[in-house]
Amino acid sequence: MKSEKERRKYIVPFSINEKETALNIVIKHLIFIGFISMSICCESIHGRSPKTVCLVETREYPGEDDVMWDGLYAACSGKVYTGLITEGGSAHFYEYDPATDTHRMLYDIADFMGERGKGIRTSCKIHNKPVEDNEGRIYFVPLNNGGGPRTIDYTSWEGGHWLRYDPQSERLEDMGLVDRGLGLYPLAIDPIRMRLFGIGFTGYLYRFDVKTQTTKNLGRVSNWDVCRDIFADDQGNVYGSFPVGRVWKYNAETERVVDLDIQPPYDPTIFPTQMNNPMIDRTCDWRAVEWDPIDNVAYGVTCGSGSILFRYDPHDGPEGKFTSLSKMCDSKYLGTERKNIPYSPLSFAIDSNNKKVYFVPSAREYALGSYVETLGSDLTHHLIMYDIREKKRIDLGPMRTNDGRRVFGCEAASVGPDGTVYICGQVEVKNSKKATQRTKTVNLALHLIIYRPK
Repeated sequence: MKSEKERRKYIVPFSINEKETALNIVIKHLIFIGFISMSICCESIHGRSPKTVCLVETREYPGEDDVMWDGLYAACSGKVYTGLITEGGSAHFYEYDPATDTHRMLYDIADFMGERGKGIRTSCKIHNKPVEDNEGRIYFVPLNNGGGPRTIDYTSWEGGHWLRYDPQSERLEDMGLVDRGLGLYPLAIDPIRMRLFGIGFTGYLYRFDVKTQTTKNLGRVSNWDVCRDIFADDQGNVYGSFPVGRVWKYNAETERVVDLDIQPPYDPTIFPTQMNNPMIDRTCDWRAVEWDPIDNVAYGVTCGSGSILFRYDPHDGPEGKFTSLSKMCDSKYLGTERKNIPYSPLSFAIDSNNKKVYFVPSAREYALGSYVETLGSDLTHHLIMYDIREKKRIDLGPMRTNDGRRVFGCEAASVGPDGTVYICGQVEVKNSKKATQRTKTVNLALHLIIYRPK
């Protein structure tokens, strides 16, 4: 049998001298508890995986689209607009009204463009986050970018058109062709001058004057790879990123595009997006960026480098100033020396009113020599929040629905005027007939994911 002294050392976390007073024992217990509490606190501060889950709601899309890229926007009215993709078929434009909890398809884009039944490539994608003017009208541009059967000539697709949706009349308006055979990746708006800006697949920047209904090609701003997100500041200047870790600026006054000397923060030691083509890579550029109209600065996240969150003040100095804030990659990569951190998805949004940044990083493992998107993963994904006021990164936990369904890869996010976070991503579905993608173990479908901050 163990003596009382031997038994006691398995219960108390310190070696105890028999002459120790009860007070000393209590003090050591308090120190030990404090140490454990501090460790838990540190885990929260540094964003390691929390013990709780992040409860979310989901809403099915009325269609059966299986892919999406950044086409999600929560309008000032509170309604949420989504552009989803069906490769070789048609893009679809949806509206979710939280006031009535109704989700409906507004337009089949290939039908709207009159492309059905002609044996041509169709407008099957919407890659840009829709933008809104001061009258609440919504703008977006579809594209094709190789979508469709290879037996159909890819040059048969006319090109993307500037489209405007008026929620009052529920009418979608075609305002004209962007350019022959080209659609747009990112989109930005200068609501004062009523100008739209976007970058085509070939890297050229286009400007559309809404009042005169005219398009102007402003020249090439990127060779490869095309920046997926741009923004316009409070003066109507537009900014984008290009390799290697560079920034271009469109000056609204002079209407000239110049390359700036400043660079976004990035870590060149992190593996590139594709190891089989490391010299042509977007890792060092920003992946997603959004303008904060209250503080008049932009927040963004780098494509690689561990998804570095940055703040960019274009008015601080002659070319502006970048400030690195935090790493927003999945928490399992924090505190490690791993270089195979997956690149960033487009699931990024800011809440300007409440000073919060939201991001769903990829949890998918790096695949050597291949280009792997986060969609199609069966790894549970976490919602990460950065508190701008507190300068604190918080892992809100793996996203789950109330009935226990998991959330996987996400590729778009936007914050509504009431602070509700809307995300588009793949969600586990119990009914296999409703699945639009399947992994070896999980049935998946794109859903609108709703997170309501406490």
